Amino acid sequence: MPKTYLIRNATLIQEGNPLHGKSIDILISDGTIQEMGLELKAEATVIAGQDLWVTAGWVDMRCHLSDPGNEHKDTLENTLNTAAAGGFTSLVTLPHSEPSISDKSGVNYIVKSSQNHLVDVQPTGVLSDAKHAENLAELYDMSLAGAVAFTNGDGAVSNGLLKKALLYTKPFGAKVITHPSDKSIEQGGSVNESETTVHTGLKTSPPIAEFISVREQIEVARYCDAAVHFSCVSTAESIDHIRQAKKEGLAVTCDVNIFNLCFTDKEVLSFDENFKLYPPLRSEKDRKALVRGVNDGVIDAICSNHNPQNIESKQVEFDYADTGALSLQLVLPWYLKYLANDMSKETFVNALTNGPRNVLGLSTEAISKGASANLTIADTRHEWIFNAETNHSSSKNTHEWRQEQKGRVVRVFNNKETYSI
Repeated sequence: MPKTYLIRNATLIQEGNPLHGKSIDILISDGTIQEMGLELKAEATVIAGQDLWVTAGWVDMRCHLSDPGNEHKDTLENTLNTAAAGGFTSLVTLPHSEPSISDKSGVNYIVKSSQNHLVDVQPTGVLSDAKHAENLAELYDMSLAGAVAFTNGDGAVSNGLLKKALLYTKPFGAKVITHPSDKSIEQGGSVNESETTVHTGLKTSPPIAEFISVREQIEVARYCDAAVHFSCVSTAESIDHIRQAKKEGLAVTCDVNIFNLCFTDKEVLSFDENFKLYPPLRSEKDRKALVRGVNDGVIDAICSNHNPQNIESKQVEFDYADTGALSLQLVLPWYLKYLANDMSKETFVNALTNGPRNVLGLSTEAISKGASANLTIADTRHEWIFNAETNHSSSKNTHEWRQEQKGRVVRVFNNKETYSI
């Protein structure tokens, strides 16, 4: 017997949909939307809340992968459950597990290990193997196996390597993603170089390390007449360069992570190792420029940059701590707490749905009768505590541990499955 669910009195958020902004009921059976309207009646599991949103399923453009090799930080199963709990029905994974995803067997492992889950995994492969930094990895074979893009994650991508990658992947249409940074300028700095951090004694990373790389890589893309995606841009100057490139018609896209949208380098003054992030938190000027970039569409997507770390990697002196923190389950609460006054809910949802799907070349189905149910349902007034009971990750590296949150995803639908939080 098909399982039936009734979403009761939810505001539909999907720009372009005739029902956008309206409060409706949605009846779902066997993974398909059966009816949409007011005061629907059916024998079904009712999904209700104080202030529900219903949107297309969210897509995360950047999530760190610790399986295989570092399952003590998080398993792939836990990562997918965490994504579902955060509202994501599709997840782009970075390839730097141990071993890294550098050939078709690595891609096959991710695809097969996740094939029965509600969350669709979009695996990436490395651009180059660590032992051969300037040589391309087996990009075509990985593409055939299911890799949606190629990236060196937080690692260096020289202009020469980028040129080879863009020209090589053009014939089969693969996406190249870079996290722009000139490592010779960055010099392993762990916090933003600014007036705020100069007295901390912590090694700094100048903003120019990022935006000079953005400028150079835009020129490489122009020369190759190819598309490039910049991941986790964090400086005002980077946004200026990307805005100009888009005006000139170049095939340049970018995303920003939720940390840099919500927090600044003032947070590192607490020396809380959970604010040791990559890219580092920048100035308030940069944060505001990133918010403007999302609002005016220069930034295509918001990503989580979720990065689980075990206790031994984080509960040490700031200088020695690994970078990264949990965020998949905190994207909605942080939007409501820090961004809602400066960014409309439509813009926020678009940056988690249409934006990343357009970058990845994925289709977005309208929420309508007869459509498959790929949905995120959020209760924006639901209050909860982020603790051992509500955390779906194996790790707990976040400054929000045991803190009260407002706004929670309560249900997701995809692949004829549902996940109740």
